[in-house]
This record gives sequence, structure tokens and C-alpha cells, in this order.
Amino acid sequence: MRTLRMRCRSCGHWNRVPINKVLVRQNSPESKDEILILMYEPLQISKCEECGKIIAEPKELIRIMKKS
Repeated sequence: MRTLRMRCRSCGHWNRVPINKVLVRQNSPESKDEILILMYEPLQISKCEECGKIIAEPKELIRIMKKS
């Protein structure tokens, strides 16, 4: 179990969410290579400490991408 810091979309407050790391396989149709994507699975329903809105739920996976 690890902790991921996530920002609330509505108020901008930083929250801590308990997560498990998950590797998801993505098959590439062009080549025979396998691509592994790192995703995070929340362990519980996490609400923002400031505004109370739901940030993460156990049934959805989170993928972090860099901004361009």
C-alpha cells in the first residue's frame, strides 16, 4: 500500500489517497512488443478534506500523464 497525492479538481486542495500500483498490459497491433502502463487503484473512496467532493473510487483506475 502506498499513498498518492492528488489535487481536487474543484477547490485545488492537495489530498492523500491510499493506492495500489497496477501494471496494465496493452498489446501493440503493429509489433510483437508488449506495452506495460503504470496505473493506480484507490483502496477506498476518498473525499477532499476541504470541500468534501469525491476524488477517487476503488472501481476506477488512475493514470498520471505529463502535461505538454
